Amino acid sequence: MRKREPARGDTPLRRSTRLQQEKTWEQPQVSKEPQHSKERSITDILQPRESIRAHRQVIPTKEPSPPPPSHGPLLLSEPEAPKDSKQAVSEKDNLLPPVVRLRRLDIPQEEESSPHQNKPKEPRDPDVEWEVVKDQQARLRVLETRPRSTEERATVEQGAPSQQGMVANRTLRQQARVGLAPRWWGPASQIQARKESDPHKLPRTTLPPQARSEKWTKRLFSLPSLCLLLFLLVLGFACWFIWRYGSPVSFLGLAAYGQWGLSSMPRLWSGTEECTTQCSLVLVESIPGSLTYRPEDPRHLSIYQAWMDLLNGANSSVDIAAFYFTLRDSDIKVEDPSSQQGRDVFDSLLGLPSRGVKLSIAVNSPQMSEDDTEELARQGADIQYVNMKDLTGGIVHTKFWVVDQKHVYIGSANMDWRSLTQVKELGAVLYNCSCLAQDLGRIFAMYHMLGGEGVSIPATWPASLAAESSLDQPLKLQLNGAGAELYLSSSPPALCSAGRTSDLTAIVRTIEDAQAFVYIAVMDYEPQCTFCSPRRFWPIIDDALRAAACDRRVNVRLLISCWPHSHPAMFVFLESLSILSQKPLGCPIEVNLFVVPGGGERPPIPYSHVNHNKYMVTDRLAYIGTSNWSEDYFTKTAGVGLIINQSYHDSITAGQEFTLRHQLEQVFLRDWDSSNVLPLSSHRSCTKKN
Repeated sequence: MRKREPARGDTPLRRSTRLQQEKTWEQPQVSKEPQHSKERSITDILQPRESIRAHRQVIPTKEPSPPPPSHGPLLLSEPEAPKDSKQAVSEKDNLLPPVVRLRRLDIPQEEESSPHQNKPKEPRDPDVEWEVVKDQQARLRVLETRPRSTEERATVEQGAPSQQGMVANRTLRQQARVGLAPRWWGPASQIQARKESDPHKLPRTTLPPQARSEKWTKRLFSLPSLCLLLFLLVLGFACWFIWRYGSPVSFLGLAAYGQWGLSSMPRLWSGTEECTTQCSLVLVESIPGSLTYRPEDPRHLSIYQAWMDLLNGANSSVDIAAFYFTLRDSDIKVEDPSSQQGRDVFDSLLGLPSRGVKLSIAVNSPQMSEDDTEELARQGADIQYVNMKDLTGGIVHTKFWVVDQKHVYIGSANMDWRSLTQVKELGAVLYNCSCLAQDLGRIFAMYHMLGGEGVSIPATWPASLAAESSLDQPLKLQLNGAGAELYLSSSPPALCSAGRTSDLTAIVRTIEDAQAFVYIAVMDYEPQCTFCSPRRFWPIIDDALRAAACDRRVNVRLLISCWPHSHPAMFVFLESLSILSQKPLGCPIEVNLFVVPGGGERPPIPYSHVNHNKYMVTDRLAYIGTSNWSEDYFTKTAGVGLIINQSYHDSITAGQEFTLRHQLEQVFLRDWDSSNVLPLSSHRSCTKKN
């Protein structure tokens, strides 16, 4: 017989044909070949090849069945083949089903063993296909250690039309290569292949626990898994950042300012103090010595004393937003005894960093004198110069303090020694009111971010700076034991973060809410753009006052400052308002001028002796602001306002005198009825020195 390689187009034997041949093989046949040739042929055929001997493994069984007589040569005792280290089979390999008679195909003549050789010739390992025949009595295990190349496997699989034989051969080859090559087919594919080949004979492959653990560890720490984990982390952080800080565009804008460095990152996770709703409020004033009141007229805590108390009690931080800093009289190069209070405040500020209290200041730039701010910066204060003219075309006219994130001052007083002794000022101090302090601190953070050169206002402010109080959602807390609703307003609109009510809206809505009276005390009132070129008419607040007086018959009173720096055009607008009170209209509108007498200083102190108040009080609300009433201050200039509603507690007799609305009403009536008031017709005396 000659062994020949099967042609690619050869068709494997059918099962019926194979069974018929097996029956024929078992019967004795008369061969035409000589007897000695037949024996040699059978011996060569039944002699296991080296590749088979290297991989033959006897599977022990409890009750091995005797082999059939016709296959005796297969069971002859032979010396065990030497184990090849390269072809050694791992003990963890899966047991394969029994494999029985291996039918040798035709061998080419040049590869057939010579009959004169005493020992069989080491045959070459021709790449031939072996037909697997199932037999329950055989106990041989054949492993294929030399995997076929991709082209050879594809050729053999294409040439086998029998799906059953192809699945069986492929399954055996795949199982034989367990642990030798990586497999990309899952357990489901293995089970399906076993079912198709022989679900009863193929045992289930089970990896030991350690192998399974290593397998899942490799999958977990693979490159795709790590990339997926990193993507999920980045996605989670992005979602959290947008929820907490708003649009990423605002973050990129703020990053350009240099405000989002490594030092600011811990603030993202730092907790805030629990909001306190039990607040105390004190109305504070600066009354120049030249002003005289009756003994029965109300007086309040001085701004100087309120500032000193806040500085002496500061423990962690003091944040100040101001128009300018001239607490010492060095700006006028003249020593004045009245500047001592300003020096005391400056010395207290100078000592804050040495006490471990962080001092942060946001001030308008440029200033007439930077002596105070430069001295504070040398002692450790954080000074941010905000050039609002380049940002919005206005100035930083804001005047407020935030101390330890729980105490607040808002009012008309600048950080100027004259504001404590030479100028009439009014403000409010709220103690232990962290709800309001944290909200005001967000406005300060916006000013602080705008400090420096080359900055710009972002299109969207971060969500972390969003308003915590507004006209629609005011803070509800206790002020001096009485219930109150209050919120903060801000200007200009470009500096209003999400939810913040603009200062102009707050003023107009306060006027529209009035039912009985509206009392206004401001330094300047002009329904025009004062600092625009050319000037333009701006009647928004003026129209609201006219509608309140003429439509709803609300009593409107305006107390305007009269001093050498008053604009002549302002008095013309005021006259157009007061003339509405004449018949036949009879609108209840009254306008008076307030004059602060000079102190007779020689030389005179510049920018002093003026009523610098900026507040409004109605029968329902109280408003304390930092801006004069003209278009520039609401569209370009930075300012804030505090609006408090305690109308539903005014009817209560007990504690009524402690409400801000009631105190503010009494202050206005005191000034309105004082001897320092002039009729509007005397306005020429205000500007004759200008």
